Amino acid sequence: MVFSEIMYNFNKGVVLITGAARGIGEAASHAFAQSNTKLVLVDIDLEGLKNLKNQLISKMDQKDIFIIKTDVSDPNDVEKMTEQAIKYFGEINILFNNAGINNRIPLADVSYEIWKKMMSVNLDGIFLIAQSVGREMIKRRKGKIINTASMSGFIVNENLNDGVYCTTKAAVVMLTKALAVEWAEYNIQVNAIAPGYTETPLVKRLLENPKIHKELVERTPMHRLAEPHEIAKAVLYLASSDTTYITGHTLVIDGGYIIW
Repeated sequence: MVFSEIMYNFNKGVVLITGAARGIGEAASHAFAQSNTKLVLVDIDLEGLKNLKNQLISKMDQKDIFIIKTDVSDPNDVEKMTEQAIKYFGEINILFNNAGINNRIPLADVSYEIWKKMMSVNLDGIFLIAQSVGREMIKRRKGKIINTASMSGFIVNENLNDGVYCTTKAAVVMLTKALAVEWAEYNIQVNAIAPGYTETPLVKRLLENPKIHKELVERTPMHRLAEPHEIAKAVLYLASSDTTYITGHTLVIDGGYIIW
């Protein structure tokens, strides 16, 4: 994964990224690595984190990369994660709150267990991470939080049985607004990204179906899916000093998909 140039200079600020081992989280890790940061990389996949760290060593000092295996849906795990990150780097300046899952099942058939699992990762996980890291930012009266919602927080994905996923992401949009309101007094900006269909492992099964792939491309005004690095650039923008007066906003990055 190659970024042709340094897009921002974060002056060795500490960036914590959840869901870092693959997809958009991986792309964001590479982008921040080229933007003068220190990184806390978080995922439930420890091997994926180790592989990512090995890739990033060519771009930044190894001591500026700290990996933590974490289940974002477990409050105890999340608190330990934050404690470890603070102990290692002393502070967290930017949070990219990105971990998420999907399980495409019709609402009439989805079990309560699967419903709870998706809610626990996609919504509870976003809340728990934001709360835990946000408390540290409140102490320092400064911070940037970017949550990963989805264009699916604004629409129901047609014929894809994504009702539970769409519900979780709509909740992330509202949670972002609520956090932004409560934490504005502490100089913490809380925003979200809402990606459209992106070439990531999360949508791999969809893309393996030629008919669905064709329909998604044709329905998108730009007639292609997003690349992860395109989403990552938007994350860096929201994390940068260029967005000190933007908060509670969800930036839709969908190639125009939800215009129709």
